[in-house]
Order: sequence, then C-alpha cells, then structure tokens
Amino acid sequence: MTDLPLYRQTRVVRTQFRPGQRILMISDIHGHDSVFRKLLKKAAFTKDDALVIVGDLLEKGPESLKVIRTLMALEQTHQVHVLLGNMDVFTIHRILSDDPVWRDMLFDKAPDMVRSWGGCLLYELLEEAGIPLSADLDRDATVHILRERFARELSWLSHLPAILDTPTITFVHGGVPHLRFDEFEGRISEPYLKNDDFLSKGLSFEKYVAVGHWPTVLYRDRLMDMSPLILKDRRIICLDGGCGVKHSGQLNCVMLPDAESEDFSFVSADGLPHVRALNAQEESADFTYIRYHDRKVEVLERGPVFVRVRWHGKDVRVPVTALDENEPGQLNTDMTDYRLPVSPGDEMSLILRCGDEIYARKNNILGWYQGEYTHVPETE
Repeated sequence: MTDLPLYRQTRVVRTQFRPGQRILMISDIHGHDSVFRKLLKKAAFTKDDALVIVGDLLEKGPESLKVIRTLMALEQTHQVHVLLGNMDVFTIHRILSDDPVWRDMLFDKAPDMVRSWGGCLLYELLEEAGIPLSADLDRDATVHILRERFARELSWLSHLPAILDTPTITFVHGGVPHLRFDEFEGRISEPYLKNDDFLSKGLSFEKYVAVGHWPTVLYRDRLMDMSPLILKDRRIICLDGGCGVKHSGQLNCVMLPDAESEDFSFVSADGLPHVRALNAQEESADFTYIRYHDRKVEVLERGPVFVRVRWHGKDVRVPVTALDENEPGQLNTDMTDYRLPVSPGDEMSLILRCGDEIYARKNNILGWYQGEYTHVPETE
C-alpha cells in the first residue's frame, strides 16, 4: 500500500468509446472558463460526444473555480472524462496537505499569480468566502475554513485520475515512457504529469497517446504555430495551444469522428480581441523565431517601441515589452519578427499593439501586421 494521497497516485481509468461516437480532446484550460465554453460551442459539443480533458484545469488564469464547476456540471449531463495535470496536483496538495511548507507556498505565491495571470484558485476561494488575502491572515485557520466551504469541489478534484486508457488512445497530461501501466500504476504521478519536452524523448507507441503540458509552439523552430501536433508515425497527439501560459496562446480542441478513425480535425478559441484586416500584406521572405528556451539576446539599440537585438548572429527587432528587466539580456517570452501573409478581410487575434503595427495570430500562427484594421464585434 502507498502512503501517497489519492491525487498524487498514478491512477488509470479504463473505458471504451461507443462505435461512431465523436471524440473531443482538450488540455490545459488553465483557469479560462469563458474560453473553454467558447471552444465547446465552436466544436458543437453535444451529449452524443465524448469529451476528454487532459489535465491542467487550474491556475494561470482568473476562472479556476468556474472551470471546476463547469466540468462538474458537464459530468452530470454529458460523457466527460477529466484528468489531473501537474498544476492541479500542486494546487490541491497545497490546500489539502498539513505540511506548513506547502501551506506557505499556497499563500506566498498567490499575489504574484494574481498579478501575472489575473487570479488563482486560492484567491477565488477566498473571494467567494469573503476572506481578504492579507499578510496577517491566519493561514491554518483559513485553510480549514476553505476545506469545509469548498469540500465538494476539492473532493471532486482530489479523486480525478492521472490516465485514461482506451483501446485506441491513451490520455495523460505530460506523457508516459510506455503503455505497461502495471509498472507505475499506484506510484507517484508527477513524472507522467510534468513530462517536459515529451517529443524529444524519441518515443513511439502502438496506439495514440494524447498529451498536453508542453505548448506545441515550443516544438516548432520555424513558425510560431499554436495548432495541435499530430504525429501519426509515432502515434502521439500534442494538444496544448499555450492558453494561459502565454498571452498569445489559444485553447485547442482536437476531434475524431470515431475512435477507430485517424481523420483528425481541430478548432481553437481564445480570449483576445479580434480584428479584421483592411489591407493586403506579403509574407516575410526572411525572418527569425527566438524560442522561449533559447531567448538570451544582446541588446544593440533601444527605441521607444522596438528594440534591436542580436540572437545567434541575427539582428532581430522585438518590442520593448519583450525584454525581461528582471533578467537583463534575455526576453521574457518567445518572439518572432515574421510578417504574416494577409489579405483584406482576414481575421486575426490581436496580441499586442506597437505603434502603427500589431502583433497578432492568424490561422494559429503568430506574426506582425502593418496595415489598417477594424475590430470584430465579440458576437460575430
């Protein structure tokens, strides 16, 4: 028997989808309930479908509690399978553990999370309970109040499994080394929930493994493409569009018409304002993509809006706001100087305004647009 709490164990749930049943898979909602609901609407999700949420429901967004309640309600009316991600386990453990180190992490990190992401689960629980987040808060007493007040939500979270296994697809947030679950079932789940750079491990499987955790843009070295990655030769599906983790991110939903099919399609949604181009623009012939895990640069020239930097011998223009003032000489995000191919009428998600230009996402790809545009009403 293990001494691990249930939510830290590698629990495998097995199921089988109905013949002809459409399958929808989404990962890394990260506290963006409104975007999640928008995505389900775009995917035309119905009670006939099977929906799998591949972990990281919480944090890095302002609506973690709403996400929990939305999924709890959907489970009552639809076929929904929800899995844990690494952020979910860390958050649950900080709330349910009696270890003062984890308790302090819960409260100490909350202000930064609220500043960076607009909210966190602790902040939302405190707000609903009418308890101000302050430095002199009695943390032990407060956690006990929250455990009682939100017992239903916390119990639901703590009973979620780590892996969903079906005859044709295995779902797990980070990734697994193989499909012999008896070798790690019941053991600590973190290695399979936080499995960074999963694709680089060179693994292939006899059936599909669908994962989240690592934004797909980090696997690409030419264009900043947020769309899902489907590797049919290796039987791997990478879902994470960077929602919440990146301001430029999107939430992806990969769909199959049937469990036996390999006819993949997807839709995506975001919480950004949308604009419609009024002018044409040609695509860049030459451009650079500074990747997040290799973002150290040499600053050559500073301007009021843009900075010219050198990266691996290339001169690249980036926004002033992309420089990390806490880590001089590196960017705070990945960035490209790619100019999008645009036709009049094209719709784009507006990420950043820089003078007369915008940094935008069109058809899942990030880049710059230098023409005029109009805003698209949210209902359109």
